[in-house]
Formats: sequence, structure tokens, C-alpha cells
Amino acid sequence: MNYECLTKDQSEYQELSLALPAIETDNKRFLIAGVSGVLRWAIKSHIEKFSNHFSKSLLGFRGGCLAACAEGSVWTNFCEVQLPSSVCEMKFTMNDEEESVVIPPSLVLLEAHLKRPVRTHNILKRKLDIAKKAKQVRSKESQTNTSINAPVTNIEFTVYDNNLDPIKSDDISKTLENLIITEKSEEFSLHHNYLEGIDLTLADMIAFPCVYYLLKNLPSEVLTHLEDVKKWFERMFSNLFVKKAATKCGFLLNTFFPIKEDMTKKIIVPVVDKDSLYKRDPTHTKMRCKHKNPIEILTLLQFLEWEKLPPDLHPATGDLPQERIERKCQQIESMVTAVLKVAIDGQIIVEFCAGGGHVGLLLAYFLPSCKVILIENKESSILRAKKRVESLNLKNVFFYQCNLDYFKGSFDLGVSLHACGVATDLVIQQCIKQRASFVCCPCCYGGVQNTHLLSYPLSKRFCSTSISYEKYLFLAHCADRTEVNTPTAEQGELCMGLIDSDRAFFAQEYNYKVLLTTLQPKSCSPKHNLLIGKSPKLQEIVTV
Repeated sequence: MNYECLTKDQSEYQELSLALPAIETDNKRFLIAGVSGVLRWAIKSHIEKFSNHFSKSLLGFRGGCLAACAEGSVWTNFCEVQLPSSVCEMKFTMNDEEESVVIPPSLVLLEAHLKRPVRTHNILKRKLDIAKKAKQVRSKESQTNTSINAPVTNIEFTVYDNNLDPIKSDDISKTLENLIITEKSEEFSLHHNYLEGIDLTLADMIAFPCVYYLLKNLPSEVLTHLEDVKKWFERMFSNLFVKKAATKCGFLLNTFFPIKEDMTKKIIVPVVDKDSLYKRDPTHTKMRCKHKNPIEILTLLQFLEWEKLPPDLHPATGDLPQERIERKCQQIESMVTAVLKVAIDGQIIVEFCAGGGHVGLLLAYFLPSCKVILIENKESSILRAKKRVESLNLKNVFFYQCNLDYFKGSFDLGVSLHACGVATDLVIQQCIKQRASFVCCPCCYGGVQNTHLLSYPLSKRFCSTSISYEKYLFLAHCADRTEVNTPTAEQGELCMGLIDSDRAFFAQEYNYKVLLTTLQPKSCSPKHNLLIGKSPKLQEIVTV
């Protein structure tokens, strides 16, 4: 394949409007940004050309490795944000004269992750496969008068990695010990050989250079606190493909782990939140709000004087329609109607979290003089939108496959329909940075949480109530209790209105004129609040 590389120093980079690394294709109408997105694209491009290319396995089970955006996946966030941030921080804070060394929190979290049992979608099948193999080997050993109680030592190395250096694979019993922790009949636990389980994936390839840099610039004494990180790192460099790539990149690892006997520096292990990097892990922190009442928080926030706010602040819940397609059409019609009242000919309109582009494509059709950009992280959704655009022959639509915060271009109007949790606030934040108007219908209120980009509560007005972060999260979770004809529906509406009022107040602090209203009819979705923010730039034009 032919590639043209751009750097931050080139003028062409300014036209890309994306955080690097990025890829642009289809005459600059289809763009992909982010480490995970670009690497996934590169792998799939090779798979299309060479169907049996070895890199296909890096995409993991059903090709889903790092497919989710960093806002919705703790694992993608760790690989794309936390580890690279640790590298950047170390780069600017290294000081050999310090008497103590603090281990980067990301390495401490990684060490805790590697000590946990493997939890992947296909883990049961993999365990059964390995157990079956172990049973077959034990049967053969028993036939050769080998003690039945002796540990299995000669399971084929290809059970979990057939690309390891043959020199390293001689000691099968030691390797198997790392794989199987306990064995009783056919039941055993699997420990991590790689970051996402027992298979090498794209996550390992992204993390490897980051961990290499961190360990290279830390005293070797820290390895006494990072035993499993060290084992993973050594296993990575034992992989033939990884070793070849690392050598080409100039990684010097022959004498990488000499433990110094004179431990001159004090090693500090920071206390970090060691929640599992597996989102579905039962140990992962979750808000428990069943049978709890948010009345204390509601009382705390009664300073808002609801009678002075728009009458639709706490909309009543209507009956759900029988067919989902009708409801979806109503949602789209409501959004497009609201956008058309705000949009101006010739503007650049961005639909964030666009999915299949239901809203954006209608806007492009009704506003042919506007440039419409669809931003969506999920590959299948944006390809579906691209196919629809081609069939409609729309020339004013452009596609960006990336996390919404990777988009760095200028625009005039931001739109999002049911962007989940924190994504709605990231959209509003992006609009505020560009002084762009916005039309947003939030969703999944219980998904809000502090990120590296923003924290809650958002507005100064809410912060002035001294409401804690924990109580705010509880309020957000209660906002999802809006099921029709349930005892909590009315209270859920109130909580939903409070969270969206915080968003409105936040935008008003930047001189936005904000209207909090609802989709029409309100029965089209339990999450029917609609935030319409008019850019201060438009108000300045009117004033002049």
C-alpha cells in the first residue's frame, strides 16, 4: 500500500483537523484518528490484501480488540490515554538527582490487572480447549507409566502462542505453570500471558513501547514491585514478530533487567484505584442505587427556582409507541427541526456519535450549502452511513472514524442524538471550545463520570451547592429511572432535568443562550430532554 506521512510541522497537517496519528482516504472525505483506530485500519488493510496475514489475530475475539472508544471502555482508555500520559509525564519530570522514585500509577494498575484471572468473552471455550488438551496429554503419560499425579509438562506450546522464540519455549513446564495456576480435574484458572488474556492482541502492541520507555527510565529496583509486568514484558520480547518489530525500532533489551544490589533510591508505590480493567468484572465499581432515595440531594438543589426555568424542564412521561421505527423517526424529526432553526447556510455542521448518520444525512439533504461531518468511532456504523451517502449522491458529507475528542477542526454547529453519558458533555465541551452552537439530546445519565477531560458537577452554580461527586453520580443514576408507569418515573424525570440543568448552566457561563426543552412527542423516548445552545458569536452578529 502507498502511504503519505504528515507531521505536525507540515502545513498540510492543519487541513487534517484531527489529533495524530490519523489516516485520510477517499479523497479526504473519510478520515480515521487515534492510535487504536489507525492500527486497526492498517491491520484490516493487510487482511484484505493477504487473507491469512498473521496480524489478523491481533484484532482479538471477533475482531473487537480496542474497538470501543476511550470514553466507553476502561481498557481502551488505559491503552490510549493512561499509559501514553504516563510517558509524557515522565518525559517532562525525569530527574536523576531525586532520592526517591515514584512508580507511575499506570504501571501499578497494570500490575494489579495482570494478577487478576483472565476475563474475556471466549474464556470458557478457551479453558475447555486447554482442559481437553491437558486430559489427552495426561492420558498418554499414564499409558507410559508416568505418575498420574505428576504435573502435565508437555502440552503443545501452540495452545496459547505459537510465535514464541523456540529457544525460550524449551522449558514447557515453567511456561505452563504461568498459564495454569490450579488444576483439579478439568477446572483451572488462567492467568495473563498477555494483557487481554492468553493471546497476543493489539492492546499488547500499543502498551509495549509505552512500558518499554517507562521501565527504561526507571531504576531496576522498581521491578521488585512489578513482577507480573516484567514477566509480560519478557514474554512480549520472546515473541518472534514483536522482537523483529522492536529491533527495527531500536529497542535495546539484551541487558534490560539487571537488578542492582545497591538500592540507593527509595521506591514509592503510589496508592491507586485498582478497579479491574475488565468492564464486566464483578469487582468493578458500580453505583448501587436500587431502593435508595435521592430526596436529600433534591432538597439540596432546590435553589434552582424551577418556576423561572422553561416549563418543560421536567416533562411528563407518555405512553411508549408500539413500534420502535416510528419512535426513531419521531426522534430524528424532532432533532432535525431543532437544528434547522439554529443552522445558517454555509456553516460546518458536525454530528458527534453519529452512528449510521440518521440525523446528519437529513441535514445534508436539507442544507446542501452546509458541510456536514459525521464523527463515529464504531467502524460498522460509519461504513453503513458512507454507503447511504453514496447511494444518495450527497457531496457535502465527510466521515471521521475516531473518538469525538480527537476531532480538532473548526465548525459552527454540533449535534448529538443520545450520545451516552459523558459523551454528551464532551460534545458540549467541543462546541464551547469552537464557540459553536449545539443541539444535544442526552442519554444514559448513569454513565457520567470524571475523565481526564472534564469533572462533575460541571457548572459553578451546581458546585456552589457543595454537592459531592458521589452524590452527583447517584443523582445521575436516578435519572435513568424513567421507565413508564413505574413508581420512580416522576422522580427520574426530575433527576434527569437536574443533570441537564447543570449542563445548561455550564454553557451559560460561556455566554451561551441555552434552552432546555424536549423532543416531540415526548413519548418518542424516555430520554427526551433536548439542549439547544446558541453560540455567543451569533448573538454578537445580531448586536452589531
